[in-house]
Order: sequence, then C-alpha cells, then structure tokens
Amino acid sequence: MGLSNRERRAAKQRKRDAKRGVTAPAARDDTGRGLPPETLQALLRRAGADVAAGREEAVAELRGVLAEHLARRRAEILAACDAVLADLAAQSGEGLAGALGGDAAASSWAAATGATTEETAIATVRVLAAVG
Repeated sequence: MGLSNRERRAAKQRKRDAKRGVTAPAARDDTGRGLPPETLQALLRRAGADVAAGREEAVAELRGVLAEHLARRRAEILAACDAVLADLAAQSGEGLAGALGGDAAASSWAAATGATTEETAIATVRVLAAVG
C-alpha cells in the first residue's frame, strides 16, 4: 500500500522547507500527546494556589486535565511534580519531610507507596497549597 495523503503532504512540506533552509525547531519535535513540562508545572502551581485560596474545585479541574491530556505520560507528570516540589524546597528550605511522608521526591514517593499518577499530582497540589 502507498503513502497516505497526510504522509505525502508532510513529505512535500519537508522538501519545501529544505529548499528554503528552514529547520524544524526543537519545540516542533513530537512530544506525544499532552502538555509541555513548563505548562504542566504552571498548572500544578496554579492549582496549589487555588486550593490554598479555598477553591477546592481546582483539584477537580486538574483531574480533568490529567485525564484528558496526560493519561499516558506518567514519567513527564512525575518529573513536573518533582520540579515543582524541588522549587518549593529551595524556596522554603523545608523539603518534603512530613508533606509526602519523607524527604524523597514525588516520583520516589509514588513508587514507594504505589500511588497513581493522578494521586501524585493531587498530593503535589496539596503540598503547594499547604505551604503557599
């Protein structure tokens, strides 16, 4: 069987881009389905601030985003949780002692407790809300 229309169009576009000297920026690389790490970290921080302000529906909204966009990206979600909590530890100097049951990063906590990706993200939001 031959190439699909999409594949033919993509090949034509690559040829045109090559003639023009256009190189694809790293941001256009295929990152799979989901959000970039910076956006995910911003969502976690915003949800933490909303929960700290008494807006509990922010957790439900975050769950919707996780289910819709990030269902198969566990490693990326856990890395974003680790980054957000590392920033928090650097700012407050408290680390994660007591917040997630130890000094470990969120990914280590998730592995040790068997927490799902969603539970880890929600726990991260709760830590941000408690400190923020």
